[in-house]
Amino acid sequence: MRLAVLADIHGNLPALEAVAADLETMSPDMVVVLGDQVNRCPWSNEVMDFIAEREWPALLGNHEAVLLRIGDETAQPAFAYQPRFADLWWTWKQLTPDNMAAMAALPEERRLDLPGGPPLRLLHGVKGNPFVGITPDYEDDKIDTSLAGVEESYVLTAHTHWPLVRRTPRYTVMNPVSVGMSYNGDPRAHYMLLDGDGRTWRPTLCRVDYPHEQVRAAFEAQGLFTAYGPMGPLYLNTIETGEPWVSDFMYWLRRQSADRGDDLARAVEDYLQAHGPGRWAFAPVK
Repeated sequence: MRLAVLADIHGNLPALEAVAADLETMSPDMVVVLGDQVNRCPWSNEVMDFIAEREWPALLGNHEAVLLRIGDETAQPAFAYQPRFADLWWTWKQLTPDNMAAMAALPEERRLDLPGGPPLRLLHGVKGNPFVGITPDYEDDKIDTSLAGVEESYVLTAHTHWPLVRRTPRYTVMNPVSVGMSYNGDPRAHYMLLDGDGRTWRPTLCRVDYPHEQVRAAFEAQGLFTAYGPMGPLYLNTIETGEPWVSDFMYWLRRQSADRGDDLARAVEDYLQAHGPGRWAFAPVK
């Protein structure tokens, strides 16, 4: 039994197409998607249609969760400030009614019982929260606490855009990185294969080249450098370098004074003067 695990595509259709072409040679018996199909790159509808046409089971990621509540009174107040979350607002305006309905039907987690090995629990982040991920620097007890309530010993998770294969006293936890926006310094599209022998699952991390110039051309053609404002180059920088520029900036901004985000152009400029590869604002992931 061979299972292919995809996650965090973020609307990056060229990356997804490259992964799908690679899967043709890998011949998995099943493909699953751990959430965040959409947002940041300009092909959210196309990515959702691509996955739906192939009937790949998918989860609700944190980006889908936010997009379902944008403009609604139940949304967190922070998301009402459009300049800071311009990518989400742009994507929300582009998504078709059919794809919005499809997002609303996505489950937050799944259990897979496959003949290849023990049951698998599929999550986007941690148990009950797609906005929090398990990073490689977590201690074993923190991982086990984050997954409290998960009965299955094998867990597939995503969200962090970092590779992970960890065995704790309670769980084996695996993260396939990201199809569309890796954070591990490798800008290729990532996914994971799990091969089962009936008793266990053996993970293999796969990396696929894809034409990044198509993403840059789409950003330019669809006016995303304008629509996304000062943060636009950070998104593209992340895609082209495989480094966590945009998430690190958001981490840094949350720790500044409350009015720091009022002038995003100045905030981005100040951030870039102090941070980048080797000097990220958040603690380095090991």
